[in-house]
Amino acid sequence: MLDAVNLERMGIPTVTLVTPPFVPALAANARLLGLPDLRYVVVPNDYYEETVEVRSERIAAVLDEIVAALTV
Repeated sequence: MLDAVNLERMGIPTVTLVTPPFVPALAANARLLGLPDLRYVVVPNDYYEETVEVRSERIAAVLDEIVAALTV
């Protein structure tokens, strides 16, 4: 997330991918760092059960959201 903050400050649009347990921490830190509108997309996960293929499917499922966040 700190990379996203630094890139945003340089004028480079970012989207941070975050899993559900980390959304509150991301939002709180973004506010503390002065970027309360930092764009992010929530990607569900279960690392203990997922294969590479399943992870790829999860990212593909939110690809439109990622593109939309970058082009707003």
